[in-house]
Amino acid sequence: MTSSEFAYTGCDNLEAMTEAVNYNKFLIDCVDKHVASPDLRILDFGAGRGTYADMLAERRIIPDCLEPDAELQKLLLSKGYKVVDCEAEPSESEMYSLIYSFNVFEHIKNDQEASEHLTSLLRPGGTLVIYVPALEMLFTSMDTKVGHYRRYRRTQLERILRNAGLEIVESRYCDPIGFFATLAYKIVGSDDGTINTRALKFYDRVLFPLSKLLQVGTGKLFGKNILVVATKS
Repeated sequence: MTSSEFAYTGCDNLEAMTEAVNYNKFLIDCVDKHVASPDLRILDFGAGRGTYADMLAERRIIPDCLEPDAELQKLLLSKGYKVVDCEAEPSESEMYSLIYSFNVFEHIKNDQEASEHLTSLLRPGGTLVIYVPALEMLFTSMDTKVGHYRRYRRTQLERILRNAGLEIVESRYCDPIGFFATLAYKIVGSDDGTINTRALKFYDRVLFPLSKLLQVGTGKLFGKNILVVATKS
């Protein structure tokens, strides 16, 4: 995968999402459960501003970061993270035991090639944790603003990862209340795709904790996002 295959705009939305405290903690918990040791080699694929790397660092887990945007690379370097070359082929000793990627694959034109690249970065027995927006019917101006090529069906993402040589361990839709909130945004939301920070904070503090409980029963059916955990044999 080359940096030219990654499209991202709408950095104001990226910054706004740092306010989603419960949402971000949920994602980091999805990674942390697979960290057997703080010395594990971990990669944040599509690290952005380092939001999730920073949260892991607070738990004394320091990932390497892969981020194609030159300005965001500088920010990550200023925070002390190792920034991985997007196009470098790793040696066996440089492969990772755990890679996570949150809301990144939808920005990549050739997501099959990207998944194969991630597989090449994983050690045998290594784990990939990936989280993406779900369902094309939820595609809104917000997706357009931040440069999404697509939203995913669960079976579609599973197929892409299997074709890359990975074995699916866990696969589910997440955030069922967010499914309906996104439909509402599609009908009455901003045409320019801007996130309302006040509404975001309300959803994150009040509704997301309930949605997280409900997804236990709706995980195979629908949700705003998809979480897949896969391993390399």
